[in-house]
Amino acid sequence: MRRLGFAAALAVGMGAGAAHAADAQVQKMLGIKPTLGVGVEYETPSTPAAIDACKIETATDQGRTVGYVLRDGQGKVLRKFLITNGGDKLNQWSYFQDGFEVYRESDADGDQRLDECRWMNSAGSRVGIVQGAKIVGWKRISAEEASKVLIQALAAGDARLVDTVTATADELASAGLPKEVVAKVADAPEKRAEQVAALVAALKASGEKAAWNKFDGTFPHALPADPAAGLGKDVVLYENAMIFVSPPTPPGGQPGKLTMLQVPEMIQLGDAWKFVDLPRVVDPEKPVVAAASGIRSALYEVADVPGGGTHDEAMEAALKALADFDKANADALAGGGEKRETAGVHLKRVPLLKGVAAAAKDAEERLNYEKQAVDSLVAAYQTGAWSKGRETIEGLVKAGGPLGSYASYRLIGADFVLRNEEPNGNFVANQKKWMADLEGFLKDFPKSDEAPEVWLQLGSSNEFNAEEDKAREDYKKLVSDFPETLAGKKAAGALKRLDLEGKPLAIQGTGADGSPVDTAAFAGKPVLVVFWASWGGQTVSRELPDIAKLVEKNASKGLQVVGVCLDNDKAQLEAFQKEHNLPWPQVFEPNGIDGRLAVDYGIISLPTMFLVDAQGKVVNRNLRSANEVERQLDKVLSAAKPASVAVGVK
Repeated sequence: MRRLGFAAALAVGMGAGAAHAADAQVQKMLGIKPTLGVGVEYETPSTPAAIDACKIETATDQGRTVGYVLRDGQGKVLRKFLITNGGDKLNQWSYFQDGFEVYRESDADGDQRLDECRWMNSAGSRVGIVQGAKIVGWKRISAEEASKVLIQALAAGDARLVDTVTATADELASAGLPKEVVAKVADAPEKRAEQVAALVAALKASGEKAAWNKFDGTFPHALPADPAAGLGKDVVLYENAMIFVSPPTPPGGQPGKLTMLQVPEMIQLGDAWKFVDLPRVVDPEKPVVAAASGIRSALYEVADVPGGGTHDEAMEAALKALADFDKANADALAGGGEKRETAGVHLKRVPLLKGVAAAAKDAEERLNYEKQAVDSLVAAYQTGAWSKGRETIEGLVKAGGPLGSYASYRLIGADFVLRNEEPNGNFVANQKKWMADLEGFLKDFPKSDEAPEVWLQLGSSNEFNAEEDKAREDYKKLVSDFPETLAGKKAAGALKRLDLEGKPLAIQGTGADGSPVDTAAFAGKPVLVVFWASWGGQTVSRELPDIAKLVEKNASKGLQVVGVCLDNDKAQLEAFQKEHNLPWPQVFEPNGIDGRLAVDYGIISLPTMFLVDAQGKVVNRNLRSANEVERQLDKVLSAAKPASVAVGVK
């Protein structure tokens, strides 16, 4: 192992003149890099003054030297190299960021070869198995981290590393899946190689180095053990999640174009998440068809019909036909190819979906597949290459019922997209037409499953268009008719937000580090509350650094900021915060844009900012830019008083 020579040299140097030797070895200790930590961000002083300020300390255990700790001039730990196995050679190397250990490599058995690497604190939670200086598997890895490792492996063209996050047939069988299911969902090695090559080519086609941005999925699905289906253990899955990939953002630059990858299925194998089927690149401007094949559908195929005791051959055949078609036409379904070809593939998918729906015994399941058939019809229509598209979909609308309302809603969205794609299209006029169509939908289908979302879209659009009275009417109707839906709760929050000015504000939550964040801590000072997310686009990337400059400029006047980050992944918050040097506390809680505070205040765009005066009352609840904030600050700061009224008093 390349580090052990240094360990011996350092140990010799730590004899009689320990302090002098430690200073002389700082550069060498800083020069030891992680062997396997691809993408790990750890702190390394770069200026001569900062390096000169570093000190090496000996780590001891019961009077015995067991390693060395490198600290910077402020006393923060930068490196910690230890003997943890009772031997006489270093066997654990730790790297720190902001005083916290973020990455560690270990030789646990003392054979002078690495056998484990692990990420900690803000860097994640994964633990890698190492053989021959390569990661060959994972003791623990989250779904988010598995998606990041996949993108890193694809960007490097490392098929071996891809294999560490993809499930094998043996692993699926060990998870309790029946052999019939394993045979249906496990890809042959040669097909996996083809998928990897296609993904590598797709990411390189962007012309810039691909970097993982975020993983986005709904809640994982737990499938309980079921003897009837041959499922021997509980199984936990992610289905149809998305991975966002973009080139690294240059300092002071704008984010690059996002590439989206749809993940058909991931499975939890012990403490490690792995891909059952590798993702596919999709076009965000075109309808994305959910993967129909997978473990759940395969389990359904092999299960006995409830109460019947016989195998449902009709459902099995229908699902197999659909799965085979989807695999054979994955590129076209993801939006690739010519419009006419894409339309044709979607139309050919419709009878297969109808076949599955016809075989379904459960009404809800049948409706789900019928809606997927509508999705395919709309996707074909939206290409503009299917002349009978509107006529066909309108026929479904006229038939009414849950399927008719769904078809109507999807048709309205497709028409809006098509109008905006027309040369010299008028977006304002198109939006008015779209909103009129939505209003017509609510007259035709007032109690439909889609109605809550339609009311929310109307309310938010009217609010964007400065038609707040109309927006209030939309939100009130939504709260009245659909109070228990997510859309209804967001509407209630929007009404609360619209009435904030002149009222006290209380924002409490949990920070990214687990500590409480509370605006009451800034009693007697003006406070800016900023709702944001790293995926909020160029507006967020531009405005938040400007807010940071504004805070620095007005620090002596007491201006405070509390962020509410709506990212789904804490790593994205931390990366953005570090890149743009955002010094204020951040609330970070589950569910992102559908999380507690976002719903409580009906947040519909980012960034959204509330300015609170020194008396704890909101003076502006609709700030969108740093310039708008600055225009409000003079009068707020001039009115600031000593701490006497707590921000957050209700």
